[in-house]
Amino acid sequence: MPRCSVALLLNIVPPYRVALLQALEREVRWLTVLVSTGMEADRSWKTDWRGLDVRVSRSLTLPYRRRHPDGFGENLSTHLSIDMLPRLCALAPDVVISSEFGARTLQACLYRCLAPLLGRRSRFLVWATLSEDSERGRGWVRTTLRRLMAKRADGAMTNGESGARYLESIGFAPERIFRIHQSTDLDRFANLDTSGRSVSDDEKTLQLVTVGSLIPRKGLRPFLQHLIAWCAAHPGRALNWRLIGDGPERAALEALVLPPNLKLTLLGDVAYEDVPALMADADLLAFPTLADEWGLVVNEAMAAGLPVLASCRAQAAEEMVTDKENGWLFDPADPTSTETALSQALDTPAAARIAMGDAARQTAARFSHENTLRRMMQAIETVWNQ
Repeated sequence: MPRCSVALLLNIVPPYRVALLQALEREVRWLTVLVSTGMEADRSWKTDWRGLDVRVSRSLTLPYRRRHPDGFGENLSTHLSIDMLPRLCALAPDVVISSEFGARTLQACLYRCLAPLLGRRSRFLVWATLSEDSERGRGWVRTTLRRLMAKRADGAMTNGESGARYLESIGFAPERIFRIHQSTDLDRFANLDTSGRSVSDDEKTLQLVTVGSLIPRKGLRPFLQHLIAWCAAHPGRALNWRLIGDGPERAALEALVLPPNLKLTLLGDVAYEDVPALMADADLLAFPTLADEWGLVVNEAMAAGLPVLASCRAQAAEEMVTDKENGWLFDPADPTSTETALSQALDTPAAARIAMGDAARQTAARFSHENTLRRMMQAIETVWNQ
């Protein structure tokens, strides 16, 4: 097939996607990335597009609060791009890929409908980075709009099986759903010095690490309560839980009274490029999220050779973690499930834990940018040839 021109519509360009987009740019005729904002206010990342053709559209940013059916709330914002349709008309891309299901994607859908009237051939893919847990409780207005867009889209790319099940529920035919996992730049973790990890069963302190915003959705406070209970029951063992990130939950976490054998280290926001080094001496990743459409930190931890103690409410855990082989799975809504997985993880001998980390690294290698790019190109070629 001839190489297509592609317009990619995103909220922002996060740093973990830059290498992937650079690789995509090399595979297509041209790639233009239209973003709603240079960087969101609640992100600590620096804007770094590294030569990509990125253009910022005119957008209105509206804050809102979402209440999830599981009881936690989130302060979020939505970007209403108001000039996406004329930008697409001017660019005339062969394929439009639009993330999420908001105003930006609605305009991409309108362009798909207008293109034949303008004498152009165009195809439209939704990049639906979501899961069943992340989308529970969406209102009927939003769901109705998504069903309408599903009828007009040529296909949808999504993270995994949970995302695919959700897309089928709103009207996408199975053959129009392309499973394209989230990936990270594995080269960032290739030369980590992991000599500081515990290598014997008589280590004094087991190091747990968690990366992400300190918000209720991440399930940090309930998980800390489980750690407190475990340490109280095991006074001869010592744990250090290192949290990388910041947010409104910090004060509540700091206020909890900890047993003497549990240390909580709050590092705050850390530069994206510095995260791998902070994983190098950890023994395992703890990821107790209550709902995550993916959870890229699971990829990153596995690439760093860490076994993962992960919530099954993260699609990354569902897709990547094999229980007791490269990590441990638990349901944060089930105290017994959490306690069982936590005990199994903390009681795993050091040698077995390191072997699980090696298995985790092999798993991460299958979730590479190269494989993600290959699947993206398959999706583009499939819809273009329809």
